[in-house]
Amino acid sequence: MIALARPHLTMGQLPAFPDFAPLDITHRGAIDEALAAAPPEVSELNFAEIFAWHGVRQTRISDLDGALCLFITRHGKRCFYPPLHAREPAAAMRRMLLWLREQGEEGFVYGLTGRQAADAEAIGELAAEEDLDNADYVYRTQDLILLPGRKYDGKRNHVRSFMRSSDFNYAGLNPKSMPEVIDFQRRWFAERSHTDLPALAAEDQAVHELLRRYRDLPVTGATIRVDGRIEAFAIGSQLNQDTALVIAEKANSEIRGLYQAMNQMFCENALSRSTWVNREQDAGDAGLRRAKLSYYPHHMVAKYRVRLAK
Repeated sequence: MIALARPHLTMGQLPAFPDFAPLDITHRGAIDEALAAAPPEVSELNFAEIFAWHGVRQTRISDLDGALCLFITRHGKRCFYPPLHAREPAAAMRRMLLWLREQGEEGFVYGLTGRQAADAEAIGELAAEEDLDNADYVYRTQDLILLPGRKYDGKRNHVRSFMRSSDFNYAGLNPKSMPEVIDFQRRWFAERSHTDLPALAAEDQAVHELLRRYRDLPVTGATIRVDGRIEAFAIGSQLNQDTALVIAEKANSEIRGLYQAMNQMFCENALSRSTWVNREQDAGDAGLRRAKLSYYPHHMVAKYRVRLAK
């Protein structure tokens, strides 16, 4: 049974920086409040995404003079997300990084857009660097639905092949079927766990957290059954007014065209009201990069890190 969330906390109920509380589901209200004030462009700044990864990243939260401060561990390094809803973002980042230096660590703020990074550097005490492996791929939603033109011939052929050869059913994710979805995720991970990639294990933990608290999160999902068995699922959220975010998408790679069908059907049935679909980053994985490029992104959302200049 999935536990019901406690009432959401607001910004004013958070500990004051530099004290932190471990992130939990009750912090959705404070994060949603901050994100609504300044709708994000980067994929990480979405409550469902933040919550899914909170165990992996040991996420903690505090109120920094009215801004929301999220402190995380990423790839073994302690760092911050950009301060949310800060009146003076660069000053807030400087204060966060100086506090971390006082703890004996040189950290950074992760996930800024180019505009935010330039504004931070303008104060002369912060230095920005582009994080090339973590730029988000953004697609025109109608391109992912219609797969138009010759460049999408291969994708359309895969989808048609799947639809002709499979006894399948696409449906919105029913919470009653969640045990089956979790079982599929376990199978999906087990088939790849021999690679012993820490990143894959971390992602598996995040996906399980997303599934475990599905009913408490601002997400929508779908499944595809083949011969009555769940063989694919996708989960998305709304990143901003014009952009949907695909947080998780898994399919049985032994079934030809299933990944392509899941992508196309999910966009058509769940995300079509959004102009754009953000499908997150490739994290430097060459195979994932090829897969994302094969759908011809309309544009990328570059991300930057900011550190203390001296």
